[in-house]
Amino acid sequence: MEEQILLDKIIKQESWEDLIDHIVAMEGLDPWDVDLVKLTDTFLKYIERIETLDFRIPAKVVLVAAVLLKMKAEVAWPTIRQRPTEYSFESLQDDLTSYEEIKQKLQQMTLEPGPIRIVKRKVTLDELLGALTKAVKVEDRRETRKKTLGKRIRRQIDMSEEDIEKRINALMFEIDSFLLQLGSDKVEFSKLVKTWDRDQIVGTLLPILYLATRGKVGTEQEDFFKEILISKRKEI
Repeated sequence: MEEQILLDKIIKQESWEDLIDHIVAMEGLDPWDVDLVKLTDTFLKYIERIETLDFRIPAKVVLVAAVLLKMKAEVAWPTIRQRPTEYSFESLQDDLTSYEEIKQKLQQMTLEPGPIRIVKRKVTLDELLGALTKAVKVEDRRETRKKTLGKRIRRQIDMSEEDIEKRINALMFEIDSFLLQLGSDKVEFSKLVKTWDRDQIVGTLLPILYLATRGKVGTEQEDFFKEILISKRKEI
């Protein structure tokens, strides 16, 4: 019965805080000294159960599971620190993003732990919820930035075919002009961008991608964040 209640909460996408509270109560965990290993194992068990029922797992539930897994690893294999441990998950955006990745990480946790052991301070339920809330807010800010960029890109794409063709032709003319002026077979992407802001960068890059797809130009970049070089391909 308790299992069904928790499954219903996840399926109905109730708050992850309610899920944590319910697991603590259901498993009889001490709210003043939460057993992170047991809490994480129970949380992951129910996510896996939801997956077998072929229901969509809410994104924030997956995120919280990833954070719990990270905390479990810290508890299982602690390292020596110069000051009391503070849970910080600012780098979470580079960590796990899907349940499959969580399962892979969970399997890795069966590896033999290192020889160092220290006694960690107790973690209360309030502290745990606070750390998880912080991680969720970090991810929310990241998603907001991604959506904002997506809207700007869509604004660049949302135009008639005639407008797109005009921009492509205009950019091709600019590339030809720069190549002639420089006496070179390549021109830097930065020279084609009139104003170095995100909208202009995206607005210039998209026509170049169209031209590259059509085989009109070639692009190369020695390394990430290095200059992109544009060259004109010979007509066959």
